[in-house]
Amino acid sequence: MTVLVFTSDTDLFPVVPNGPTGPRCDGLRALSLWCFDSSAAALTMSRLVTIAALVLAASGYRPRWTCIPHWYATFSLAAAIHVPNGGENVARFLTLLLIPLCLADDRIWHWRRPAAPMPEWSRGSAYVTHLTIRLQVVIVYGQAVWIKAVEPEWRDGSAMHHVMQDAYFGVSSELAGFLEWNVLTTSVTWGTILLESAIVVCVVGNSRLRRIGLALAVVLHGGIVLALGLVSFGLVMISLVAAASSGRSEFPEPAPPRR
Repeated sequence: MTVLVFTSDTDLFPVVPNGPTGPRCDGLRALSLWCFDSSAAALTMSRLVTIAALVLAASGYRPRWTCIPHWYATFSLAAAIHVPNGGENVARFLTLLLIPLCLADDRIWHWRRPAAPMPEWSRGSAYVTHLTIRLQVVIVYGQAVWIKAVEPEWRDGSAMHHVMQDAYFGVSSELAGFLEWNVLTTSVTWGTILLESAIVVCVVGNSRLRRIGLALAVVLHGGIVLALGLVSFGLVMISLVAAASSGRSEFPEPAPPRR
């Protein structure tokens, strides 16, 4: 939603060499809400409808009925924009995986504790879905650690020095002076790798370890938001780890036999 509120159509759908004008609508992308019509009025309507769906999902009202529009809104945006970052792609997969969990949720508001256990028919699928979300976290952060570990700039501690000088995502002028502190940039570089590794370890553990992993994700991505301004990406990644950190780690108990 932050992307839609603060980004113009020109930046969402920039003119690229050998690329389409407006949203990308080739192949399965044609199913995107943004591809029904590419006129300026239609793009505005798509923006408003998407924001409305996201606001409704965030409000917590009737998660059983808002989970599918929530997924479709995130899928539509990630599929149609020209340069989706990792956050948009993670969001569309996370919202898809939340559907089996939410369809069995009969609460009016998702902010309230459930009054009864999940229906028996949904427990197995919900458990497998939650494991899949946790596996997604392991894959995302494990891959990030591996990619960094094989790069010389990350091993020698200079990677974040270069990242923070990027013309588009670099730090503000107020923080630029800290780039001269080699000890600081080296610590941030290796600290990023250690935090991502710790998140992987925590997510495969019990519920207490997973909550620690969530706290580490808030520290990691909160720092990235403050330093580099990647707000939407940070919020999506924290949400991914939050979804993986919820619930219990054991398999749900079977329902007692009927007499």
